[in-house]
Amino acid sequence: MRNELFRIGPTMVYGYGLMIAIGIMLAYLLAEYRARRIGLDDEAVFGLTCWAVVGGLLGGKVLYYLTILPQIAANPAMLFQDLAYGFVIYGALIGGVLGVILYCRWRKLNALSYFDLAVPSVAMAQGFGRIGCILAGCCYGRETSGPLFMVFHGSDYAPNGIPLIPTQAISSVLNFAHFALLLVFAKKYKKGEGQVAGLFFILYSIGRFFLEFLRGDMERGSVGALSTSQFISLFMFLFGCVLFWVLGKRGTARAYGKKAAAAVSIIGGADGPTSVFLAGKTGDDPKGKARREERMRKIAERIPAAPHTIQETEQYLTEKYAALLLSADNPEVQSQEKSMRVNMVFRHRPDLLKTPEPEFPKSKKNLEAFEEQIRKRFQEAEEISAEELPLDLCQYRIVPKDHPEAVLNFVVERSYGVFQVSSSYGKGGEEEQAALEEIIKDVYLYYGVSQEDKEQFTERFLMLASVVGEL
Repeated sequence: MRNELFRIGPTMVYGYGLMIAIGIMLAYLLAEYRARRIGLDDEAVFGLTCWAVVGGLLGGKVLYYLTILPQIAANPAMLFQDLAYGFVIYGALIGGVLGVILYCRWRKLNALSYFDLAVPSVAMAQGFGRIGCILAGCCYGRETSGPLFMVFHGSDYAPNGIPLIPTQAISSVLNFAHFALLLVFAKKYKKGEGQVAGLFFILYSIGRFFLEFLRGDMERGSVGALSTSQFISLFMFLFGCVLFWVLGKRGTARAYGKKAAAAVSIIGGADGPTSVFLAGKTGDDPKGKARREERMRKIAERIPAAPHTIQETEQYLTEKYAALLLSADNPEVQSQEKSMRVNMVFRHRPDLLKTPEPEFPKSKKNLEAFEEQIRKRFQEAEEISAEELPLDLCQYRIVPKDHPEAVLNFVVERSYGVFQVSSSYGKGGEEEQAALEEIIKDVYLYYGVSQEDKEQFTERFLMLASVVGEL
């Protein structure tokens, strides 16, 4: 194997660096694609990737230095030698996790959701990284007389001319297998946010623990009879198990117990808005209900009865805020249409589904069958074609002049009268967030409510009150 592949002018392209770059790029593209598919902010994926990569590089280098502390103490100049080499994958994982947490806290994103989005991509990138290890000759295995071996010639790291256990290739195959398993689990079996990340830690720690017995490079540090990586693997395995079990339980409870606010959409017809779908907390406390009703009555007095049609609101978006109508062949619009079609199947055309709607189970032992029936219905809804359920959907985008990195997306479906909004923040902080909220508030107030909605406290009224920050 050779690490020096070819030159581009004066620059040498190394196999290890090229494989790492390919892995990171494919990981980013996959995460961005999956974010659109599952309803996460795909525009946040680039920043997430950058923070994870920087955190991973720093973490990998720091842990490497910790494994060679005696050598550094004897020769401090080693801190500045070969900065492009010498990384420990567990340090990179820990650093990457911290990078994702910091980024999600800064952008006010759900870190568990984005961990689940990221870890299949991480596993795939690791698979390419281990191919880079083969080219570089690092992370090599012990000498072997068995039928499965790899011989290096001219390597700066592995012993040359000696049959070695191909630990890099084994690790690469395992990582790609983890990648496939994580994708399948995320799509079909995930019950709670963070479970995919927990499964990743379990799979990786098990594989890494046993592969360490086959490694022949000894400069990896040790903790007692275990290598540094094996020692960390024990804790990562336990952490992954706790994460997987606890979040799976919590996800099931949240899915079928009391709901926390999750999603909103305002539904309207040709004569104005008619209803709202709102997932929110519920309570049975009579005193609490009475206080809430009194508060709603006060809010109703301050909100004018002035409904407008969706078409009028579209015109309002373009005239007041110079909203851009995205092309129908835009991938983001196509993704929105696919997601919207699934929602419309459940709300308006359940007759298109072969699997009947299940009744909520009366006991926990029937919960698994209930969940499986829900999954089947969702998969069937995803397969409904545009010919079976045509939609008249379009998406308007607003980029405020004073905050060019921020984006508001208003999605309109005219056939069923759906009007929704999503936002993406840049680096403008609280001022930027306040500016976007003011635009959303203004647009939804223009879309409006009727006097009947105000008198009956309809879902549409509750949604409007929530959007304008009154509830």
